[in-house]
Amino acid sequence: MAYDNTTFLVDTGIYHPRFREVLTEDEKEQELRYKPVISRQRFVVSRTILRHILLVMLSEENIADIVLIRNEHGRILVKDHPSVYISLSYSGTCVAITVGKRKLGSDIELVRPLSDKKITSSPIFNNYPCCHDKERIRRVIHTWTLVESYAKLYDKNPYPLLNASTLFTNANFVSYCINQRMIFSLASDQKKFTDSLVWLDTSGIRKHPYSRTISRASASTGFSRL
Repeated sequence: MAYDNTTFLVDTGIYHPRFREVLTEDEKEQELRYKPVISRQRFVVSRTILRHILLVMLSEENIADIVLIRNEHGRILVKDHPSVYISLSYSGTCVAITVGKRKLGSDIELVRPLSDKKITSSPIFNNYPCCHDKERIRRVIHTWTLVESYAKLYDKNPYPLLNASTLFTNANFVSYCINQRMIFSLASDQKKFTDSLVWLDTSGIRKHPYSRTISRASASTGFSRL
């Protein structure tokens, strides 16, 4: 209740086959379209944990009452709850699940060299000259998370945005560096927002897939704001 949005960070290592029990038949079919195992696990974990988060936030009694739908842009919505906004992002084994009170976009990325020349050749990165390769990599990843989160906020393809020479002025951003390994960014409209970033303690979900474990989420000391 105290924040405009809250992001939960979950590792796909918590995956359990029983998580699939909360998926709809359509979602089970969608899961099977993903060929890599990690993509399937990301899908199952994100939808299952998202439902557990919403179960608590919306004070629902049954997880089956949480119905997830998609709009024409592919954005995930909660049926009968138009004031709830969701953004999902994945990188490696990390899943970032953001729930907010207004429309937003998010992106999480592992800090690593990017080989996509469409990204690295963008004039946006020319504004961040760095003397050291590691520092340049971190700045490139950070900037890419801003582009991705902005694209999700406004339901755009991120690649055409790379033709810009400067970052965007019609959005508000906040970014975190997580354990020096990942960078996470949020974008909203120009009005400032309050945000909370937490690790989700999911240790009880394996044994009790329908228990309300969300209340055990706790802040991590590995976050530094950029």
